[in-house]
Amino acid sequence: MKTVSTQRSAFSSKKLKFCSLFTVHYSLIAVYCLLFAACIMLVSCGKKTPPTLKAYEKPSAPEAVKAIHREDRILLSWSYTSKKENLKEFHILRAEDSSFQKIASVTKEENSYTDVKFKTGTPYKYKVVAGSLKNILSEDSNVIAIKPDSVPPAPKNISFTVGNDSLHISWDSAGENVLYNIYRTAEKGKYSINPINKEPLTAPKYSDNLETSSSVYYTIRSLLNKEFRSEGHASREIMIDPSTFIPSKPQGFQTVVADDRVVISWKENPEMWVTKYRIYDKVNEKDGFKLVKESATPAFTLREKTGTRHTLRITAVGPVKESEPSEVITVDF
Repeated sequence: MKTVSTQRSAFSSKKLKFCSLFTVHYSLIAVYCLLFAACIMLVSCGKKTPPTLKAYEKPSAPEAVKAIHREDRILLSWSYTSKKENLKEFHILRAEDSSFQKIASVTKEENSYTDVKFKTGTPYKYKVVAGSLKNILSEDSNVIAIKPDSVPPAPKNISFTVGNDSLHISWDSAGENVLYNIYRTAEKGKYSINPINKEPLTAPKYSDNLETSSSVYYTIRSLLNKEFRSEGHASREIMIDPSTFIPSKPQGFQTVVADDRVVISWKENPEMWVTKYRIYDKVNEKDGFKLVKESATPAFTLREKTGTRHTLRITAVGPVKESEPSEVITVDF
């Protein structure tokens, strides 16, 4: 009986060991399966989804193609208001007769192109076509016609005068039937493609609103009287610096005495850019006049004891500089 019990115990021990080994192996297999599944998921996440039909749609056509002949260049521009997610590029086509040929392609971020390979006196036509990532082309844009001719010379002898509330610019005529465009910028040498005048100027002069907070720059281009813009070289750049503006001296003084005070007033300066007035009082013959007060309005009140005399002069102050002193004003209390 003892022998049988020993054999059963040994068998049970072997069975337990086998089960334990099977459990461990099963757990390892389960872990490997989970790792394999995770790898499959990671690999499949990196795969690209199949293309949709939207990628094969014809892109919208560019719009509002414009052409400007400037100096020795033809400047083309266009607009594209549709989404660009499936867009790749724009193709620029040119025709000297009825046959268009592609002359360049630009990226979808561009909306302009400069053509420098043309002949003066030869008529050209331009159009722009959009191309998708699948090389599918849009319909044609509008066609713009232009005939670049010899351009007039740049305007010369530019001058300007500062008015009460405006700036007046003038220059020499560049010839008969020549028009002009004015360009303005706050950054020296960097101008927009579009002038500030709505229509080309027929006379060599222009008036603009006066900028008094910072310097501005101007340049002028002559152009031919044509359906399209055909401009010559830019004129010399002029700078309008408010720190150089000098107001006229104050005039038209009046004094009103009342007991121990005097109210002094004068005509308001015509310059809209006058910021204030300065009142100077004469100390003595040696030291001259000393600044005693500033006034934002053309008037101030002076208080003093009876029997006192004051000799005054007043200036107008612009953005930086001040005018010449006014006439001497003597006040006796």
